[in-house]
Amino acid sequence: MGNEAALAKALEEMKGIVPYAVASKSGCEYDGKNFRVPFFNRVFMVQHPEIRIFEEGSTARAPQYLEIILLHYLLQARGTPVADQWIAYRQLPGSALFGKRFQQMAVGPLLAAFGNDVESLRKAGETVGGIPISRTGDAAFKFKALPRINLAVIYFQGEEGIPASVNILFDAAAPDYLPTEDLSLLGVYLVGALKKAKPG
Repeated sequence: MGNEAALAKALEEMKGIVPYAVASKSGCEYDGKNFRVPFFNRVFMVQHPEIRIFEEGSTARAPQYLEIILLHYLLQARGTPVADQWIAYRQLPGSALFGKRFQQMAVGPLLAAFGNDVESLRKAGETVGGIPISRTGDAAFKFKALPRINLAVIYFQGEEGIPASVNILFDAAAPDYLPTEDLSLLGVYLVGALKKAKPG
């Protein structure tokens, strides 16, 4: 389904929601007119019932792919608690369809941008709102992508004869909130944000 069709379908489905039930399941605030949806280190407002999506403090419309992710999150939220267990992209439902693209658009570019520069990755992670976590790896951060979807970046510095490597992990409850294709786009967004925040 193309973006236009996906957005039209989501907008239609939003007409039938019970807003306070959606707020409860998604972990988002609803004030009777707007859902307030934290997204990484930003906040978006989703107006309801007249659907309009914009960043808090701005009147400009959000990019279309972000509109789709935010609407899908509200529509598909099941209220499942965050699992606090990490799974790889390949463990998400239907990931075989998007796995290669995820490597090409997220994991590969992240490694290319930071190479063996662990300090730059640490600084960029903090800038984007990452919380250091104790995992194996030379740098590991948890990011709250949406109220109940966490992502992690685990980075291993290269040594002689062993290149640097990186992995992007998802909280095990993430599939209860977004389809796998949307989850891949969260990873792509995060990599773009980290690259933008790279020092120097």
